[in-house]
Amino acid sequence: MTLFPLSMGGSAKDVQSKKELDSVVHSGSPVVLHFRASRCEASKHIDEVFAHLSTDFPHAHFLRVEVEEQPEISEAYSVSDVPYFAFVKDGKVFDTLKGADPSSLANKIARVAGSVRPEEPAAPASLETVQKLAKENESFHKQEQTQAQNVLNDPLKRRLKQLIDSNRLMLFMKGTPEEPKCKVSQIAVDVLREEKIKFGSFDVLSDNEVMEGIQKYSNWPTIPQLYYKGKLGGWCHIAILMRRSGELE
Repeated sequence: MTLFPLSMGGSAKDVQSKKELDSVVHSGSPVVLHFRASRCEASKHIDEVFAHLSTDFPHAHFLRVEVEEQPEISEAYSVSDVPYFAFVKDGKVFDTLKGADPSSLANKIARVAGSVRPEEPAAPASLETVQKLAKENESFHKQEQTQAQNVLNDPLKRRLKQLIDSNRLMLFMKGTPEEPKCKVSQIAVDVLREEKIKFGSFDVLSDNEVMEGIQKYSNWPTIPQLYYKGKLGGWCHIAILMRRSGELE
C-alpha cells in the first residue's frame, strides 16, 4: 500500500522509502521530518504534538520516519537518537531538534513552515495547545523513568551487567553476526567487520527477558545496542558516524 503522494493540507504521513522522501524534499516545499521508533514511548507521545501541529501549518509536509525500518534515511540525516526532528527548507536541512520538547518543536516548525521571523514564537493558538501537551509530556517522562527503574529485578540487572562487561565492545542485536535478522543489525555488523574490530554479541531474539531488560536497563528503545567498556554507545548509526570521523578505529 502506498501512502503517497505526500500532499500538504494538515496531516502527518509515513515515509515508505528514501526515493519517495527525496521527491518531496526536492520539491522545494517546507518539510518536517519526525524520526521515531514504534517501541519508544517518548516517540508516541510527541507524535500527538506532531500531528496537532500538522493541522496548523498546512503549507508544509509533515512526515514520520521509522528509524528501524528506514536505516538509509536515518543515516542520511545523521540520526543517532529518537525522537529526532529535521526541518527542511528549499531542499536543505534548515534546523534540527533532538528529544521530545513540544514548545521547541512548535517554534522550529513555525520558523521553517510559517511566515514568522526566527525571533518570533509560534502562533498563540498552537503554542497554548502545545504547552498543555508539554506539561503532560514532562509528567509522562518522570513516570516512565520510575517505571523503568522498578521493572528490573536484581538478578536480571546482574545478568545484563555481566553480558555487557563480557566484551570490551558488546553488540546486542537481532540474530547473530553470521545471520542478522534485521537491516539495522546487519549494518552494525558490517561496519564493525569492515573496520576489523573484535566484538562480542548477543542475540536478543533468543531471550525475550534480555531483549526487554536491556531496553529498560539502558533506557534506549531500539535494538541493536552497542556498548563500549560497559557504556552504551547507541545503535549502528552512531557507529557509522564514529567511523566517518575516525573515532571508531
